[in-house]
Amino acid sequence: MRPALRIIAPVALLVGAAVVLAAQEKDGAGQPPKTAPAAKLAQAPAVADDDNSCIQCHATLTDEDQKRLLVTAQDLAADVHWQKGMRCQDCHGGDPTVLEIKAHQGKDDFKTVKSAADIPEFCGKCHADIGFMRHYKPSPRTDQLAEYWTSGHGRQLKEKGDLKVATCVSCHGKAHGSGADRAKHGILAVGDLDSPVYRTKLAKTCARCHADKELMAGREYHGRPLGHDQYAKWRDSVHGKALLDKGDLSAPTCNNCHGNHGAVPPQVDSVANACGTCHGKVAKLFEGTQMRHKFEKEGLPGCATCHNAHDIVHPTDDMLGMERGAVCLQCHAETERKAKGGTLAGAEDAAKLRKSLEQLKREIELADTTLSEAERLGMEVSSPRFELRKATDALTNARSLIHTFKVSTVETALGEGSKVVVEVQQRADAALQEHDNRRIWLAATLAPILLVIVILLAYIRRMPAPAE
Repeated sequence: MRPALRIIAPVALLVGAAVVLAAQEKDGAGQPPKTAPAAKLAQAPAVADDDNSCIQCHATLTDEDQKRLLVTAQDLAADVHWQKGMRCQDCHGGDPTVLEIKAHQGKDDFKTVKSAADIPEFCGKCHADIGFMRHYKPSPRTDQLAEYWTSGHGRQLKEKGDLKVATCVSCHGKAHGSGADRAKHGILAVGDLDSPVYRTKLAKTCARCHADKELMAGREYHGRPLGHDQYAKWRDSVHGKALLDKGDLSAPTCNNCHGNHGAVPPQVDSVANACGTCHGKVAKLFEGTQMRHKFEKEGLPGCATCHNAHDIVHPTDDMLGMERGAVCLQCHAETERKAKGGTLAGAEDAAKLRKSLEQLKREIELADTTLSEAERLGMEVSSPRFELRKATDALTNARSLIHTFKVSTVETALGEGSKVVVEVQQRADAALQEHDNRRIWLAATLAPILLVIVILLAYIRRMPAPAE
């Protein structure tokens, strides 16, 4: 039986396979392909549905005049819309099961994006519909489109027909050129680490256009040229270094000052408000001064007058006063007083405040040096060293109060610091004196002991030697 089984088993398997193949060919005989020719299906991306004729065609376009219509599997794989279950027809309309393009053209429900001017309303069709957006978030923002038309970009597009300004896909789409030449698919969620509008990447996204010298040439806002060096300045600023080098996600980038969808440059009367979103204490101090109104009257942009706009550096005491390099010279130097409304009294106040700051700094340094010496000698100085922090805090507070432009207010804060330093210095000096006193008392205590030892040695030497 066994030799017979060895022959029958393989023959049975071959017959079974032949029957299955014949049945499959019979079922498919005479039926046209469901959506596209086999050649196109072979090139269709795995991310697309089998019955989606849109991606099967658009992923294989090679003609130069059709490159703008090219949509690849890579474009859709990470697209937030595709991941949420939306498909081509949800935005563009049409029937995804029909292969022939002519079947879509001319129909009312078939929507195309012919130019950048169509993009805001095209995206806004969903993103401005709160009923639709609630399918994806309980409390969605649906004011982005309205904000966009108030922005510098939106106004330029609507009023002047400038197709090179930024639209939705310029910031949210993949980077393929500038302005309206952005890819319109591959939109990533805002919180995606690879998103062009993720916090650490946003500045570079803005720089695609705003660092393009040719694109920005001749562009103005309220009569002022926009320039093209903002990103380079910001990158080397205290803000850029904090965000990109130190990983401080609270550090400001472009949208913190200019806004998101309603982006515009802050004006003279709103710069302080923009800075105040982070620097609340200083903004409140500056807001209550007459100097703010003076700045606005003279056309000076608040905080940026002294700290600059994009190239903001870490503030130091060197900025105060009338010495070379101080920002007060910009208005209060003799040659600038008439031009910017600076006064001689203001120059004198600036010099006085700088002198007072330097004095407290020297006092703190001296007290710290004295404490360090006492600590080196083994004295307990933790309490006065802790108290010295109060003087440092007073110095920091005085630096903030400079924004009140009131000498008396700053001097009061500095005076509080000086009182602390005086007390700490006295305790530090007392610690050194105590160390000296301990040495004197130690010497006084050792002297009798040494005298007794000397007497004992002398007595021992005078004693007769023991008999052998």
